[in-house]
Amino acid sequence: MTRAKEFLKDLAPGWEGQAEGLVLSQALARTNRGGAYLNLELGDRTRRLSAKVWDNAEDMAEILFEGAVVRVRARLESYRGAPQMVIREARLLPASEVDWRDYLKAAARPEAEMRAALLRLAAAIEDDDFRRLTEAALAAPEVAESFFIMPAAKTLHHAHLHGLLEHSLSVGRLAVMAAGHYGARLSAGLLVAGALLHDLGKVWEFSPPPRVDYTTLGRLQGHAVLGARFLRALSGTLPGFPGEKIDLLEHLLLSHHGEPEFGAPVRPQLLEALVLHHLDNLDAKLEAVDAFLDEGTDGEGWSAYHRLLGGHFRRTPAWAPPKPAPPKPAPAGQRPAPADREVSKQIPPADDQAGRLF
Repeated sequence: MTRAKEFLKDLAPGWEGQAEGLVLSQALARTNRGGAYLNLELGDRTRRLSAKVWDNAEDMAEILFEGAVVRVRARLESYRGAPQMVIREARLLPASEVDWRDYLKAAARPEAEMRAALLRLAAAIEDDDFRRLTEAALAAPEVAESFFIMPAAKTLHHAHLHGLLEHSLSVGRLAVMAAGHYGARLSAGLLVAGALLHDLGKVWEFSPPPRVDYTTLGRLQGHAVLGARFLRALSGTLPGFPGEKIDLLEHLLLSHHGEPEFGAPVRPQLLEALVLHHLDNLDAKLEAVDAFLDEGTDGEGWSAYHRLLGGHFRRTPAWAPPKPAPPKPAPAGQRPAPADREVSKQIPPADDQAGRLF
């Protein structure tokens, strides 16, 4: 019989047994008498715990390294009013037993569902050239291996497993709606391709989970340049791909941050580039504020001060809808007006129309 997984949030002081966690930090230190011990932080998606190793610390440091997923035999104690785990034994978990969603926060929507939706958007691009380049990019082994699992950022927005996929899908859907709204003023194929691929370079800008950090190449060039360079090289492998179209798509990637101080090598100079910049900015900031509010609010519902966005935030209260007034009796000889549910059958709801785009 399979043992139900026990998460760290379920452990209380006095607990003793086996637990699994991700080593978030590790430092070898010395006691006043010169003995070695390990200072650790162990975590999963439910909790982070301070931990110590007092015995065989130098040997255990080779197992309990930062980024390792381990099974430990330990006891949870209380130290100065805070829980602290004392680890006695540890072993690495093989990759086949690791599900990163147990140890790292993940997007709320299932990855497979988002992946299928993103690929449907790519397949629906009407421009043949932009469609085949987008599909080829998402299928490239060096992209597919990371794109669908990576976070979209280290901390600010969509900073969780599958965050890059979640953000790209969201911006892609917004691009479809914007293209439908503005019609012939925009190239829908260019805009949607740019939306789906605008952060493609993050698969090279960041190291993969669990230790998501900037790579050397990411620091030197940034994801906008890395993604644009990859797409230009890829377009050269597609027979007959027009040079002008890769110039335009490359511009969308290079300009999607809007301003040089925000990491854009160039400012938007196409209508599609201007739209993409604002859609990307909207989706990133909305998610960033929403996640910040989830971290806690005061008694009036206000967040702490957000240093990067420069303000406090609050969700709009969910007011109860007013009760409908009872219908007035119809004058004698006049047919009563149809009920709302009958009218709704005659006018297709907006969501049904929007759903066809995705």
